[in-house]
Amino acid sequence: MKKMFLAAALMAVVSLANAQAPADAPYGVKSGVITMSMDMMGNEMITETYFDNYGLKTAQVSEGGFMGGEGKTRTITDKDGAQIRINDEAKTATKMPSFGGGFGGGRPQINWNKLTDEVKKANNIKEVGKETIAGKECTKYTMTVDMMGNQSEQTVWIYKGIQLKNEMTSDFGTFGSTCKKFEEKDVPASMFEVPAGVKVEEMDMSQFGGFGGF
Repeated sequence: MKKMFLAAALMAVVSLANAQAPADAPYGVKSGVITMSMDMMGNEMITETYFDNYGLKTAQVSEGGFMGGEGKTRTITDKDGAQIRINDEAKTATKMPSFGGGFGGGRPQINWNKLTDEVKKANNIKEVGKETIAGKECTKYTMTVDMMGNQSEQTVWIYKGIQLKNEMTSDFGTFGSTCKKFEEKDVPASMFEVPAGVKVEEMDMSQFGGFGGF
């Protein structure tokens, strides 16, 4: 009787946990920190991505910011898919618009947590094996990516909907990034918010030539 009660209680806990994940959640993990490493012309670039609510909230922390020279910045994504780049030390925030197609948006174009046959066909996605990255067993996929009209081949390593490694081959060579550390842990809500008293300025897109018309 006691064993039956414990089993029923465990099933109730599992059901509650599954019910808490939103239907459109891109990740199968509630919250954590992903530390990625990228080789930039011989120099290692480290980026930390904090996430909560199963990936619906993300904040990317990196050095240099967009175009460099800004020190440490934190980039969050608003409900419309536009990104807000925050410099907590300077108390500034700049909003970059989302142009669609993934440009300017912080959320992934493909929901690897709910991969459908239609998405696989549209992106020529093929499962090619398993591999362990940062201590997590990942499913390895190849796919075709449209880069400004040019087709490129990309390989991604996915753990519970989360990309822990990627490699892309194009006319410019092969490049990518790899997860050095993956931590499943709670993340403070303040990581995904603009600090009180900081005004969000719209980015002046005229300085980017053709993009100024958006």
